[in-house]
Amino acid sequence: MTLIAAARPPAPPSATTRALRGVSALVTGTALASVLLAAVAAPAHADTATGGTTGTDTTTGTGAATYDICPEVYYYVVPEGSPGLEAIADLILGDPERADEIYELNAGRAQADGGALGEDRAVLPGWRLVVPFDSGGEGVYTGLDPLCVVAVDQANALGVAPPSPPPPPPAYTPPPTEEPTEQVTDLTPEEDEPKIDPKLLGAGAAGLILLTLLTLFWQPVLAAVAWPFRKLSALPWRTPKKPRAARAASAAKERRAATEMIAADPDAAGRAGAAHADLLAAATDGPVRPVALLTSSTETTAVVPAGSTPPSMSWRVVDATTWRQGGGRGPATPVHFGTATLTSVETAVQGVLVCLGRQQGTDMLVHVDFTRLRGLLAVGGDERLAADTVRVVADQLHAAGLTVRVLKPGRPLHALVPNTIPTVVAPDPVQGVEPGPERPEVVFVPRALGPADEHVLTNLPPHVIVVAAGTSRTARWQWEAHEDGTVDTGALGLRVVVRMPERRS
Repeated sequence: MTLIAAARPPAPPSATTRALRGVSALVTGTALASVLLAAVAAPAHADTATGGTTGTDTTTGTGAATYDICPEVYYYVVPEGSPGLEAIADLILGDPERADEIYELNAGRAQADGGALGEDRAVLPGWRLVVPFDSGGEGVYTGLDPLCVVAVDQANALGVAPPSPPPPPPAYTPPPTEEPTEQVTDLTPEEDEPKIDPKLLGAGAAGLILLTLLTLFWQPVLAAVAWPFRKLSALPWRTPKKPRAARAASAAKERRAATEMIAADPDAAGRAGAAHADLLAAATDGPVRPVALLTSSTETTAVVPAGSTPPSMSWRVVDATTWRQGGGRGPATPVHFGTATLTSVETAVQGVLVCLGRQQGTDMLVHVDFTRLRGLLAVGGDERLAADTVRVVADQLHAAGLTVRVLKPGRPLHALVPNTIPTVVAPDPVQGVEPGPERPEVVFVPRALGPADEHVLTNLPPHVIVVAAGTSRTARWQWEAHEDGTVDTGALGLRVVVRMPERRS
């Protein structure tokens, strides 16, 4: 038997069934709406810090597990009327220049109101700015990154995955504790440590020594410094040589000026004689031997052998062979030595001084001491000036009271000089010989010396002085005459402009 069933529509639901289904849908929608509203409206954080202290942010509500991606940070809640990042950095960090750090941590990150920190660096009240870990003061809190929490909440509301949080700012790491090391105690008191650089002390000591040496020996030092310049200035190549006639005229002019200077100062011989007697009569270990005396209207200078000791306070040492008399002209006083017994010298012997002329380059008149000269005075060089020089010397010796004999032309020298026993030891050209009781005699030779005169000159009597032109190896004083009118006195160390000889009637 075949059964065929006919299709029929389902019966409509009853009123009770429809009521139950409406209540169930309403309950389910209400639950979902409450969940979404709780997720959006619930506060992400609660700022619990008061009075400028640091608080703890507590997050509650549905979906709190999604906040695990947010790091713990320090953040600052911008108050009303905030002037800007620099003022915030100065307030919480103590340095307005650290505003760049706050900007780098928050630039472009969305705040709860949808705004973000841009290039204008403008901040709005209520913003939560991530700040460095060393921030502190009122408005600074610790907790989950508030901007990260906002991003998570917005993702949950839209039903999307939350974005990756930005890297947190560096956390504060305390410095490692160093192990105590053994300290070395300096037992030297601070007072004993030098407070001045030793190099400065050494430089100061060297400068003091140099100044002391310059103070004590300034004259020799200056003389040594000036010596090369004097030598260079005396070189003949510095000035062109004048013609012979011009040189002769210039020399004659210099000699006439020296002669006029001597004539204008008639007291010069007296001052030289007084200074000579003062030196000879002084009480010293030995009589002082003047080589020459230089006088001017203001001072008197004595040229003496090296190693002599000044006998009087009125004389001061200029150098090793030069003394200068001060303003006083009092008698000589003995110099007292602790290791020697001094004896006074008897009345001084009358000296024999010859006013030869003027010292070259100065206004000093030169008086050469012939008191101890014995033997030959020879003047070589320029024949004319040499003849005038020996004539001036002979005339001055005659004026001093000595006997002067003139060798006539054509006669040999031994005609006036008797034969004597040869002298074995020659006297020193500067120190001379001790004057004996016999007065010296002068032989004036107006011609040049020749070879035939040498054997006579080596055997001169001890009281004879020969004054001649020319050169000789037996001369006690060998002078050199120059065509400029000056005579170099050799061992005496003087260069003199020779005066004109006196005219004879």
